[in-house]
Amino acid sequence: MERPDYRELPKILETMNREGSYSASVLARGNGLLVSSATSPKTNQDVVAAMCGMIADVAERVRKELFLGEIKDISLRCADGKAVFKRVGARGDEILIIGAIMARDVRYHSRAIGKATTRIRILMGYK
Repeated sequence: MERPDYRELPKILETMNREGSYSASVLARGNGLLVSSATSPKTNQDVVAAMCGMIADVAERVRKELFLGEIKDISLRCADGKAVFKRVGARGDEILIIGAIMARDVRYHSRAIGKATTRIRILMGYK
């Protein structure tokens, strides 16, 4: 298998941020390790990556216990903004997750995250 061009990842995330009006986004492994990011200087990308792993783990346990089927995405809406987490794909036990931060008035976040997810999945060879 040919090694992916990791230099494309921040470009994909920057495009996603622009198209979706997100202030920050990260690509992280399921264990919370940062793979790539497109964040503002005030955003701690390592914290966002860690939250990706933590949210994915909790959501997976909830999904299994409540027999809810496959997770599409996880949205956290708060008074001052939103965070959305979406599974990109998996290869064996390794999973990739996108986390995006946005203002609370951003209404349509699914399309930009979906497009970025598809591009990353193809680039990285994930299913």
